[in-house]
Amino acid sequence: MKRATVVPKIKNNLPGPNAKRWIEFHLKNAARATYEKHFVWDREAPATGPFCTDPDGNVFLDFASHVSSNPLGYNHPALTGIAEKLAKINPDRYAGTDFIAAYGRNPTTSKLPTPSHLHGKLIEITSQFGFNKVFLSNSGTEAVENAIKLAYQYRKNFGYGFTFDGAFHGRTLGSLSLNRSKNLHRSWYPQIPYIIALPYDSCQGEDCGFGVKPHGKHAAINQMLDPEKGLITPEEVAFIIIEPVQGEGGYNFPRPEFIRNVADTAHKYGIPLICDEIQSGMGRTGKWWACEHFGIKPDIITAGKALRVGATIGRAKLFPKEMYRLGSTWGEGNAIASAVGYATIEIIKRDHLLKNAEKMGNLFLSELRKLHRKYPALITDVRGLGLLDAVEFTTKPQRDNFIHHCIQKGLILLGCGYKVVRFLPPLDVTAREINMALTIIDEALSETRAK
Repeated sequence: MKRATVVPKIKNNLPGPNAKRWIEFHLKNAARATYEKHFVWDREAPATGPFCTDPDGNVFLDFASHVSSNPLGYNHPALTGIAEKLAKINPDRYAGTDFIAAYGRNPTTSKLPTPSHLHGKLIEITSQFGFNKVFLSNSGTEAVENAIKLAYQYRKNFGYGFTFDGAFHGRTLGSLSLNRSKNLHRSWYPQIPYIIALPYDSCQGEDCGFGVKPHGKHAAINQMLDPEKGLITPEEVAFIIIEPVQGEGGYNFPRPEFIRNVADTAHKYGIPLICDEIQSGMGRTGKWWACEHFGIKPDIITAGKALRVGATIGRAKLFPKEMYRLGSTWGEGNAIASAVGYATIEIIKRDHLLKNAEKMGNLFLSELRKLHRKYPALITDVRGLGLLDAVEFTTKPQRDNFIHHCIQKGLILLGCGYKVVRFLPPLDVTAREINMALTIIDEALSETRAK
C-alpha cells in the first residue's frame, strides 16, 4: 500500500462477512461499550498514513485517528521501529514508580528513549508555562485524577472544584464527577462532593453563559466568588478544570474573553487552573496546546491520547514532597508507549507538523464552510482550530445518517456532543487526502439530504 496513490475502496455493504465474523466473536464476551459495528481494523492487513484495511479487504480513509490517539497515522516507520526493538524486552510495562528503568549505561547517549526522557521532552513543550514536573500514568483519565489530587493536596481546603457545562474529563470515578456532557456517563455513580458546574461560553452573542446577570453583568465564576454576593470564598476552592476546547461535549470553542476571564480569576485567587488537553493537545490545533490560542497559562496540563500515555504536567510547587502521595504499579512504567510518545513529539517538531496542522486545517475548514453554504438545511455550524474540526447538524438523525453514509463510502468519522461530527485526520495529512475526504463528505451530505 502506497500512501501517495491509495484510495478508499469499499467492495460491498458494510460490514462484510469477515468483519461480521470478528464482530460476533468479539461481542460474545465483551462488555457493552461504544463499538462502531460497521468497521473492523485488520491489524495484519496493509495500512499507512490515514489508510487502513478491514478483514474483507475494504480500504478506509480514517479521519477519526482512534479519537485523536493516532496522530501520525498507521505504521509510521519511526514508531514501528522503536516498538519492534522494545517489544523484544519483557516486561514492556513495569513498576515504574518503584523502579527506574535505563536503556544503556548513560541517559545522554541512550539509543532509545525511556520514560525519563519523555519527562524532559514534555517539559520542553510546556516551557512557555514554566512547568518543570511530570507524572506519567496509563491514560488521560488517570492524568485528570492525578491533577485534581495535586490540587487537593496543595490547597488543603474545603475542596470545592469548578467544572463546566459540557465537560468531559474521563471515565474513572473522580473524573466522572467532573463530567457534564452526557448524563449516561455519571448517572447512578457516586460523586466527589463539592463539584460545581459553571456555564461554558462558546456562543458568539453578547449575552450567554459568560454574561449571566443575577447581580449585574458578570461571569458566573466571578459571581460565585464575589466577596459580597458570592456563595463560596476563593479560599474554599481547590481547583478549576476546563477544556480549552470541549471534546466529547461537542467540539465547543470558547469565546476568548470567557476563557481568559476564567484564567485571570484563578490566578487572582491562587486557585490551580487545570487545562485538560487530552484530546486538543499535542499539536492537534496547530500549537502544542490549545490553551495557547487564548493566551492563558494554566498551572497544570493533563495530556494523553496522542502521547500514548497519560501525563500530568505542572510546576514543582504543586507536586507533593512526601512519598506515597503519587504512584501506581504501571505509572511511569510503560516502556513502549513512553518511547513512542517521545518519538511522536520529535517527529512533530522535525516534520513541522504544527505548521501542517494549521495549513491543512485552514484548507479543510474553508471547504467545509462551502459545504455549509451548499447544505444550509443540514448544517448549522462549522468550527475548528487546526485539525480539530467539527460540523454541527440540524438534527441528531441527520448527523447519524451522515456518518453512516461516510463509512459506507470508506471515510471513518465519529460523532460528539448531541448532533456534531468531529474530524481528526493525522497531523501529517496531505491536501490530496483532505480533498478525498471532502468528496466523500459532499456525496454523503447529498444522500443525507435526499432522505
